[in-house]
Amino acid sequence: MSVRACFLMVFYVIIFGQLSLVAGYVSSAELKNPALLKQELLAIEKRLDAKLKALDEKLERLEKLESALESTSTSGPAVSGDIEATKKQEITLTQTSEKPEVTESKLQSAHANLSYGKNGFEFRTDDNKFSLAIQNRIQTRYSNPFDSDPRSIDDLEREESSFRIRRARTRLRGHAYRPWLKYYLQYDWSQPVLRDLNLTIDKFKWARVWAGRGKVIYNDERVTSSASQQFVNRSIVNDIFTVDRQQGVQIFGNLFPGYWYDISYFAGVFSGLGVGEGSNDDDHMMYSGRIQWNALGGELPFSQSDLEFHEKPALSFAFAAATNRSKCTAFQTDNRSCRDLPGFEAGQDGQYRINQMMEEVRFKWRGFSLQHEMHWKEIIDTLKSQYDSARETNLLGGLIQAGYFPHYIIPSIPRNLEFAGRYAFVDPDARLNNDLQEEISGVMTYFINGHLNKLNFQVSHLIVQNQSDHRFWLQWDLTF
Repeated sequence: MSVRACFLMVFYVIIFGQLSLVAGYVSSAELKNPALLKQELLAIEKRLDAKLKALDEKLERLEKLESALESTSTSGPAVSGDIEATKKQEITLTQTSEKPEVTESKLQSAHANLSYGKNGFEFRTDDNKFSLAIQNRIQTRYSNPFDSDPRSIDDLEREESSFRIRRARTRLRGHAYRPWLKYYLQYDWSQPVLRDLNLTIDKFKWARVWAGRGKVIYNDERVTSSASQQFVNRSIVNDIFTVDRQQGVQIFGNLFPGYWYDISYFAGVFSGLGVGEGSNDDDHMMYSGRIQWNALGGELPFSQSDLEFHEKPALSFAFAAATNRSKCTAFQTDNRSCRDLPGFEAGQDGQYRINQMMEEVRFKWRGFSLQHEMHWKEIIDTLKSQYDSARETNLLGGLIQAGYFPHYIIPSIPRNLEFAGRYAFVDPDARLNNDLQEEISGVMTYFINGHLNKLNFQVSHLIVQNQSDHRFWLQWDLTF
């Protein structure tokens, strides 16, 4: 017998009982009080209507359930479970409809707010205990006749004109539990490699603590993101003198803001093998420090070009130093981050002692920007004798670059168009002559949405050992 037949039988029994009661009541009371009889009959009619309506709703649900059971009859003995689930669902729906305001409040507290800003799509809880910003970046480049910086005459003679996805990265950043407990992650899909993963305690501006994997705060050209560079890429100085990304701890802060002696400081301790090694090769650490005088305009962010159009001049001077002992003579962000400079053999654990220093000047005012860096680096091969002239090698390098938005003097030129020039040099061994490497570059950049969306065209004249060639770069950098 079907469930529907059972309910119909019950229905008829109820109707019959009600009619019997009515008949009995009529036989005993119809002659005594006809008005009272009429009222009782109307009340009974209303009760019957309500029961009929409730039964109709139940029959409709049962018909749906029977059709569902028929469609799933091939799945075996799961009918009783489905009936129980349906009953539970009905109970849940009934409870929800009785207290909609409580459920709505719970749902609101369980969701985060979504917005879009300079760090991409950001999720943030209502209590501001957690936030997560997701940002992606694509950098496509055409290079002719080669892409990488030449370090020898053979490099100048390359013919490798090509299109490249130079950078393809995803960034995650935000805070957890407290607004001042910040995290940052960056992954590069084009190499691939985990470039950054660090935590920062940013509660006090005069003393912030950073721990994990990321850039050593040493010089502006390297610390400034490749997305915020004035040129298509960094100068020929960078690969030789960078301390790049390391794994360790840094402390930094800003002291006396607003005074003429406004100072920013940075200090760190690292394993000294880059990001491609899980542990140190000896018990020596890398130590770095930077002191910066914010002479005018406060602390300048690590971002090139005067997109902000500083109404008042902003000027800073910086000095930095680092020392390390490891098997590395240079670094790059890669799975094999410990590199060997040209002319140096692959090192053994703790073979090379490196001491280096840098001075820097940055200036921005009314669309004009200027940057200068000078580097010195000493490499000591500890495996060579104290009397061996090849034991110590001194390297020198430097750059100066300037850019301007000419719209501010020629209004017919687009406001977002910048022209910039750069000169850079590297002397890979101060003892030798005729080994100088030079770069003379000019770039034209159209900022569609600031550094987040821009087009660059750069022409470089590159000189190695008195021989030269030209390189052309066309690039689109999009961050979203």
